[in-house]
Amino acid sequence: MVGIDHYVPGIATLQGAVNDCNLFCRWLVEPTLGGLDPANVNLVVSTGLQPPEPLRSQVEDILVTYFDRANNSWPGGRRLYLFFAGHGLSRPPPNHRECALVMADARPNLLRGLLGDVAANSMRLTGLFKEVMLVMDCCAEVSGPAELLCYLPYYGDVTLAPRRPFLHIHAAAWNATTAERQLPDPFKPETAPASWQGVLTNVLLRGLTIAADEKGEITSSSLKRFIEAAVSECRIEFDDGDPSAPTPMVFGVSEGVPVNVSLRNGATLFQVRDGIDFRVVAGAQPAPATVKLKPGLWLFDGIDAAGLITGSQAVSVRGGGINVVV
Repeated sequence: MVGIDHYVPGIATLQGAVNDCNLFCRWLVEPTLGGLDPANVNLVVSTGLQPPEPLRSQVEDILVTYFDRANNSWPGGRRLYLFFAGHGLSRPPPNHRECALVMADARPNLLRGLLGDVAANSMRLTGLFKEVMLVMDCCAEVSGPAELLCYLPYYGDVTLAPRRPFLHIHAAAWNATTAERQLPDPFKPETAPASWQGVLTNVLLRGLTIAADEKGEITSSSLKRFIEAAVSECRIEFDDGDPSAPTPMVFGVSEGVPVNVSLRNGATLFQVRDGIDFRVVAGAQPAPATVKLKPGLWLFDGIDAAGLITGSQAVSVRGGGINVVV
């Protein structure tokens, strides 16, 4: 996890990149979410102190340790997460799909960067991880003199079986920008204070808790749909592995999207029905109340004291903070 807020004079200071890393780490190590052992998480963030860090070589050195393990019979891991937040740049065509995180020692007249896609693909080539997830919450502009590199050992062949699933999430399309804002806590928006965050990171972390497919699982595909609905300029690519026997990346089971319900028009109770087949999924209950539902189309019915439906409202549930009056 690499986050850089602090740069030399002449390159704008950010406010949310380090927060983004810390928030993603919260998801990673939470037993009911990412479930990683904290000892397996490398958090590398800027501090504003001199000399400026992190450097590209420091990140490369961390990744090279996995190549060292490959030479010492390490059996490998389930999934590798690469998360980069800060300023970003892209290469001009024909390499325009390669985005780089601008490192802390960059200068206005020499923008040094680490190519995230190259790092992710190199790690996938090792075959040491069954899956690789890359997140780049940074811009993808083409700008000024730049040294955009990533030096890792060449190891393996990505075309060989088995084909390994991956998910690459970029906050911005080629030559586009992204934004950071003061946003609610993605896990506890009602109780935790707001903080500066990348828009992509906030949406991603909400998606990693609620963006379920029809089975109730959060997968690369359902996460892609959730993020693209909220971040118009993002770029997301994924592969579920061998087409003849796909193994989608699964990030857990949805906690459900909270929907706040209140009553009107003489209703004393409400129920919730599936918006496609109209079956009741949450029986009659009093309000005000909060129900949790997976993303999709739902019907909310108000019910009076005689048990008759007083009104219905169709609601498309995508993100939290929805208020329904029936």
